[in-house]
Amino acid sequence: MTGRILNRRELRAQADAAGPADAATVAGAPTGPKSARKPRAKAAAKTPRPRKPKVPPRMRARWGVFDNGMKQVAIFDYNQRAAADEKLADLLSRKKGIHFMQIVKDQMPAPAPVEAAVVA
Repeated sequence: MTGRILNRRELRAQADAAGPADAATVAGAPTGPKSARKPRAKAAAKTPRPRKPKVPPRMRARWGVFDNGMKQVAIFDYNQRAAADEKLADLLSRKKGIHFMQIVKDQMPAPAPVEAAVVA
């Protein structure tokens, strides 16, 4: 085991007496080639650009006629409910099994770009 230092005040006085010569090197005085460089100036902080929010796709509702296995048998536009009901009644009367109708939402196709007509 190491012995305990008994006289701390005496050791402190010795360190203070030797301190001023060593304090210059410890406090940041130049000591070698590394300190000869100038510190770089920090770049200005860049402000982040806000992201443009994604626009959700346009959806449309349609009537779908399905069989028992959730296989789509026919599909009609939303305003053609009567035609969808006729198709469902026809399938129920002709075929065995269960058929049903429900709303199907799918993504609308992108509109075709309109070309400007050139008038001469």
